[in-house]
Amino acid sequence: MSVHEAEPDILVRDIMSRPPITAKETETVAGVSKLMGKHDIGCVIIVDKAGNPAGIITERDIVQRVAARNVLPSELKVAQTMSKPVASISPGTTVNDAAKFMNHRKIRRLAVIDGGKLVGIVTMKDILQVTPAIIDLATEKGRAGLESPRTRVSLGGYCDECETWSDNLVQKDGTFLCSDCSRDLGQPEEP
Repeated sequence: MSVHEAEPDILVRDIMSRPPITAKETETVAGVSKLMGKHDIGCVIIVDKAGNPAGIITERDIVQRVAARNVLPSELKVAQTMSKPVASISPGTTVNDAAKFMNHRKIRRLAVIDGGKLVGIVTMKDILQVTPAIIDLATEKGRAGLESPRTRVSLGGYCDECETWSDNLVQKDGTFLCSDCSRDLGQPEEP
C-alpha cells in the first residue's frame, strides 16, 4: 500500500498558491525577472490580451534562453522566451494525481484552472511541503493498528536528492531517497 492510498484526499486547491502572479505577453524578460524577485518566486504565468494563460516563464527559461545566449533581457519580450502551452490542472485534483502528472510531463509547475479561469499555481515545492504530513498520517495509521501488521507501507513521492518520483522512497536521517540515490549514497534501505 502506498502512502498516497492511506492519505485523506488532499486536493490541489488546498496547497496551491493564489492568486498566481501573471504578466502580459508584451512584458520584457527584465520586467518579469524583477517581478520574480519582488515576489520571491521561480516562475510567472504569461497571459494573453483576454487574460488567459498563454505560457509560463521560469528561472530555467531565463537562464537557458536569455543568459546563456547573451541576450539583453530588457530587449526581449516574454512571448519569445516563455514555454508554451502552460500545463494546467483542476483545483479538485488530488495532490497525488498532480504529482504523477508533473512527473509524467517532467515539469515542476502547473497552472490551476477552474471553469476556464486561472485561479492559482501548484509547484513541486508545494507538494513536497505536504509530503511529510502525508507520511506521518500513514505511519500513525499503521501504529494505530488500522493496517495489517504484515502490510509494508511503501512511500511514494519525490526523492530529496535527485527530485524524481519514486513509489518506494527510503527514509534516512529525515530525508527521503529513491532506491538508486540510497544505494549511491551507501545508505541501507529502510522500509
